[in-house]
Amino acid sequence: MKAIKLASVFAVSAVAAAVSTSTIAADAVISGEAGIEYTTTDTVDSVDGTDLSEIELSVDTGVVYAELEIAGTSSDEDVDIGLEKIYVTQGAVSFGRFDGSVSTGAFMGSLDEQLGGVDLTTSGDTDDAGVRYKVTPEFTVALEATDSTTTEDSDIGVAASYVTSFDAIKVGISGGSVGDANAVNVGFSTTAGPLTISLDYGVGASGATGSTDVEKMTSTASFAATEELTFALELANNMESKKTGTYFIAEYAVGDLTYYLKNFAGDLNTDSTSVGVTASF
Repeated sequence: MKAIKLASVFAVSAVAAAVSTSTIAADAVISGEAGIEYTTTDTVDSVDGTDLSEIELSVDTGVVYAELEIAGTSSDEDVDIGLEKIYVTQGAVSFGRFDGSVSTGAFMGSLDEQLGGVDLTTSGDTDDAGVRYKVTPEFTVALEATDSTTTEDSDIGVAASYVTSFDAIKVGISGGSVGDANAVNVGFSTTAGPLTISLDYGVGASGATGSTDVEKMTSTASFAATEELTFALELANNMESKKTGTYFIAEYAVGDLTYYLKNFAGDLNTDSTSVGVTASF
């Protein structure tokens, strides 16, 4: 059965800059995005978790960064509120709650987070709390921990990422280990005129006991046909489960509006096609 979903998207970010060590600037720079999206899928959508509208608020004082997401669902009575990130930065050190793991830092070309690198995941929880130290602009090391609410005890481990550029070429390696989960990701990207090509590979083990082996490889190409029109195509391959998928995006930006078409096909995820338009402000 084919299901049709009509979703509206509304995102707002508020940024406040600190003017001293004890005060926060009264003036805020407001930016955001609003739009509408129409999606069709090849299977019936689950009622729970279907976002119909969304507000994202971010605050940056120069010391503390926080990001809050408020999303409505297909039930008028359901509203999901989540603190995506909140962390403190002091020089090269950051600590708090992050969105994702340093271990995926070298996975460069993914067009969709579900096709991204091999992460440090245990019992469905992505490690995101910890301390990060930027040794150099290219090299980051981190202590990361799992959420104790999803496992009997919180596990603590390490992760690192090194990504550097040589003219039009970018290469990187990242990985880590938390509890019984581990990951290694390598990435390569090169740009020639309007064309950018990325190749990524990741391998590791996930799950509470590290019992789920994961091996991924993706190839991504992005082509800027004009200043307004961009195409991107990705082929993703889960070598462990022997599943593949393709992800395609076309975007056309004119004035304040961006029109887009997104399509996912394959057995890595549900086949879907989305068309929409957004405006940034």
